[in-house]
Amino acid sequence: MANVYKSNDVLIVDDDKEICNVIEMYLENMGCFRNIIKAHDGSIAASKLTNQRFGLVLLDLNLPKRSGIDVLKLFDKSALNAVESVVIVSGEMGKEVMTTALRQGVRFFLIKPFDETSFQQKVIESLKETRKKAAEKAPKRR
Repeated sequence: MANVYKSNDVLIVDDDKEICNVIEMYLENMGCFRNIIKAHDGSIAASKLTNQRFGLVLLDLNLPKRSGIDVLKLFDKSALNAVESVVIVSGEMGKEVMTTALRQGVRFFLIKPFDETSFQQKVIESLKETRKKAAEKAPKRR
């Protein structure tokens, strides 16, 4: 799997720096990402998402300055990043918030706390789905 996703950059969006460090370690252990970028609030995440393409976005919902749901709305306007690349990583996953995220197009959720195995499984599922969607959107060769 390492070579297939090596060209992907990852954005971790969480205000808890310890969580960011754990997620970063889990991603590094997978050995399949080019760059791992961190944003500790919704405004920084918004800036990163409008300027760089990410193959995976790990997004907390409870963020300072701009909520995770507000950050999700940027994917409607972004040609750079696809909502299929988002995994919601949150300790609070109420029905209303989950419904809103699903309406925005999010398909993957990971509830804190999580272990490395469940984290990596969810990341792999997301990457496979993102690749599948990209292949469907790509022009067909003749």
